[in-house]
Amino acid sequence: MNKNSPLKNIVSLLDNTLDIGNIQDSPLAVNGLQVDNPSGTVHKVALAVDASTKTIEDSISAGADLLIVHHGIFWSGLRPLTGWWREKVALCLEHGLAIYSAHLPLDLHPTLGNNACIARELGLVDVEPALKHHGASLAMTGSFNGSVGQLRERYAAVTKADISGVVHDENAPAGRVLVCSGDSGSDIYRVLNTGVSTFLTGEENHWVYNAARDTGLNILFAGHYATETFGVRALGELISHHFHLPTVFIDNPTLM
Repeated sequence: MNKNSPLKNIVSLLDNTLDIGNIQDSPLAVNGLQVDNPSGTVHKVALAVDASTKTIEDSISAGADLLIVHHGIFWSGLRPLTGWWREKVALCLEHGLAIYSAHLPLDLHPTLGNNACIARELGLVDVEPALKHHGASLAMTGSFNGSVGQLRERYAAVTKADISGVVHDENAPAGRVLVCSGDSGSDIYRVLNTGVSTFLTGEENHWVYNAARDTGLNILFAGHYATETFGVRALGELISHHFHLPTVFIDNPTLM
């Protein structure tokens, strides 16, 4: 007999662990349970970065009845339930797939968050939070024992991505590093005020390249998607530990 767990128990664990109710985010994030399922139980959990139609289809094919994502289904904003949007919502309802989303609460979590996981896998030491956002810290800073070139190689290995960006001297000590996943390049001037030598983020940005060139800050881009697989994977491990449910990561990368 397959093991199952009440959906409400999983939601409660996630809400409390990620402090969902107290972290300010975009109204489109709609953090927490976005779609429930009629059975109220979960047999298998899928984890993914984005709640795209392809991800939803792959989760259903994998036999999941709960999909946990970083970017939920409401990023397109309030719209009539017609056409592709109706079909996307109907797909979840018809197949009993619940969806739970955690955006900023997952980015900034001190141990399970994207930035904390990346910092840990890079081997940064003396790690501490940075870049305040409504009382919470969006980023992590830490020291890297090696050159900027070695840090770039390690960042590529950790994210499994091609790294672009601006490096002023590959042989210079990497020193203090700031990690902020996703589309955080526009925070470059705030990052400069922290005194770090290198800024690691996700999505490339034209004007940020020039800002890095002008200011002497090293900046490395691994891609929005590649920097945000870490948090949902960590949530999968958390759920597996607490509820002993099977989990599957649904990998649908974008070019960003």
